[in-house]
This record gives sequence, structure tokens and C-alpha cells, in this order.
Amino acid sequence: MILLAITISGYLIVTAKGSPLNVLNLFNIPASVSNMMNQADKAGEIHLLLAWALIILVSIHALAALNHHFIDKDRALNRMLGE
Repeated sequence: MILLAITISGYLIVTAKGSPLNVLNLFNIPASVSNMMNQADKAGEIHLLLAWALIILVSIHALAALNHHFIDKDRALNRMLGE
């Protein structure tokens, strides 16, 4: 869900001035919403907050996996790695 919201806010940043989003020089996605006041600034703030939230959640998840492996000494990480 967070990844989808980050993608949408990034789209709103890029298309804030009405120009389309160019995807790898293969095709363009037209700017469907470009008339909101301070669209790039607002979407940029949301984009930044969501990106930090994702980084924090991924870090907590990785630390929990390491906790299982090194402190709890269970086989959860080994099972995830297919060992």
C-alpha cells in the first residue's frame, strides 16, 4: 500500500506543471491532475514522509529477522533463505 502511495505521489510531483510522465522513453502517461494549488510541494511532502515510513518499516523488519537468527537462535531466517 505504501509503495502504491509513493508511486502516485511521485506521479503527482512530475506532472504538476501539466507535462506527461515519460516512462523509459517508451511511452508517456498524460498528466491527469495538474491544476491543484502547490501540487508539487504537497505531493513532495507526502512522497518524502511515505519514503521514510517505508525505510523505517523495512529496517524494523530486517532487525526482527536478525533478532530471530542471532538472539532467539531459531530457524526462521534459515527457512526464509531455503536452507
